[in-house]
Amino acid sequence: MSAPLKMCLGCAGLAGVSGAGYLGWRSLPTKESLKSKYQLAVKGFFDDTTTINKKLEALKEESSQPKHPDLQIAKQKKKDKKADEAKSAFEKGCKSIHEESIDSLYFDDFKNYCSFNNGDKIETGKGLVDKDTDFDSSWDGFKQKGEGDLQEGFQDIHKTKGQNVDATWKGKMLTECKRLSTEIFKGEIPNFKEFCTKTAGG
Repeated sequence: MSAPLKMCLGCAGLAGVSGAGYLGWRSLPTKESLKSKYQLAVKGFFDDTTTINKKLEALKEESSQPKHPDLQIAKQKKKDKKADEAKSAFEKGCKSIHEESIDSLYFDDFKNYCSFNNGDKIETGKGLVDKDTDFDSSWDGFKQKGEGDLQEGFQDIHKTKGQNVDATWKGKMLTECKRLSTEIFKGEIPNFKEFCTKTAGG
């Protein structure tokens, strides 16, 4: 084989490797966005004035620590009683966060301020349980449930329940309900609706 032909074959080999590398780079999967993974948690979010106002109030609290720059601006504007500017910065920030990948540094901002949580989706006329006595009427229904009828958190409580309603059981139920209320909404949770809500004002 002549030297020029050998050189050309070598060129072809390099071109093949280069092309494979390019195709490999092109085929890298894109990371799923927050709004894609949690579609139910963002559907209609910006149209829900009640929820938006509630999130802005939470954002205004001294204890809130938003990471996204626009949410930080919204917090300050809310504290300065500049409602329109606060809402504008809030919506700008949340729309940006919705496009972020699921492993974004702004995930907590998404969960806490820019999406519906289970508590936000409690039906009209109902509210979240907020004291031990709210479970006085729930014991009979709870103890009769099979573990397959309960989701993980309530399953654990069911396994350790006593023979009768007591303060320990009520405390565990209240803690679990509060935890669930802050979780990102992924669809209705029957146990949450049954045990963690009550008539508003009750």
